[in-house]
Amino acid sequence: MKTRTEYGTTFPTRSKSRSRNVGVAAAIGLFAAGSLMAAGPVHAAQTTVDAAGTVTVVARNLDNPRGLAFGPHGELYIAEGGHGGSLCLGNGPEGPQCAGLTSGISKLAHGQLTKVVDGLISVASPTGTAAEGLDAVSTQGNRIYGQVSSSSARIPASTSSGSVIDAARAQLGRTITINNDGSWNVLASTGDADYAWAGDHRDLQPDQFPDANPNGITTSGRTQYVADAGANLIAQVDNHGHVSTLAYLRVPDGSITDAVPTCVTKAPDGSLYVGELLGGSYAPGNARVWRIADGTATVKWTGFTGIQGCGFDDVGNFYATEFQVNGMFGPDPSGAVIKVAPNGARTTLGTGQLFFPSGFAYDNGAVYVSNWSIMPASNGRGPTGQLVRISLG
Repeated sequence: MKTRTEYGTTFPTRSKSRSRNVGVAAAIGLFAAGSLMAAGPVHAAQTTVDAAGTVTVVARNLDNPRGLAFGPHGELYIAEGGHGGSLCLGNGPEGPQCAGLTSGISKLAHGQLTKVVDGLISVASPTGTAAEGLDAVSTQGNRIYGQVSSSSARIPASTSSGSVIDAARAQLGRTITINNDGSWNVLASTGDADYAWAGDHRDLQPDQFPDANPNGITTSGRTQYVADAGANLIAQVDNHGHVSTLAYLRVPDGSITDAVPTCVTKAPDGSLYVGELLGGSYAPGNARVWRIADGTATVKWTGFTGIQGCGFDDVGNFYATEFQVNGMFGPDPSGAVIKVAPNGARTTLGTGQLFFPSGFAYDNGAVYVSNWSIMPASNGRGPTGQLVRISLG
């Protein structure tokens, strides 16, 4: 992911070859870190059967909604990237980026939407679209974790202090724990650790490293696993906040883009599954799903497009949200959810009813997806961020 510097401040811009937050004129940057692992044998995609499912909008006016996670009592936590703010940086290839304290986490419980955490750093276009902020949320019992995108390493030490700049320094790239009263604490500076790792491994991506953009998170016990779209790695964070690299995701030689891992989830067998945004190309069908087990990362499935969220249901089916089914960065906002049965058979859900979908969660026979995930809570007469439920029965 490239950066733009203006007024002595550097914030991430979204480069099509590497960025994670894909919007009207934006993308997401991902590369994976860890033991350098080569892809295993590629599993050919099976025929996809179209089945739209019953799609219902259960929440509107969400602020760039991203990752989703259910709590222990059926409440659903929604990571919201915010809509930036009034500190606007200079023009670049994608126009100015404006920063503010508008990101956070909301909770949907018994049909009521409430704010759990607010006032976190957010960087977006002047219209509030395609924001980066707190992009992922995970739960384990009563514990709630969040992941803020990017890295504070992008802000020069010489930059003047101010409420937004100070917040950016303290929050960008952080893995946080959320308390019952809505306060939060930093568990780890994951983005900074990934940025340092990428700096130590410039040979892997000499034209773009160092880079970091942590984008997805899942929890197993007291361990956090973070998909970093800028460093193209899966990071492991222990309960003391120590960050290590679990796996680095490569693309085939000659690919025009990075892998750009955007989501990570724990499988029923205890392994990790990782979804890619790009997989080496903007064209449809190039994104892959990886499986990480016993210190080895292998490609499990191919044939996906623009994966943003992923997870499993209670009978072992895997799901991936596809941000743009007809190819990344084109004008068509159409998305979908791909269900993959344990035998590899695929079913498409939400056809014609999902647009720029992102986060995924499953509960009680239904799939939940953050829809219009690059739209702010207030958008004139245009679409706003949504949460939709897809009934599978």
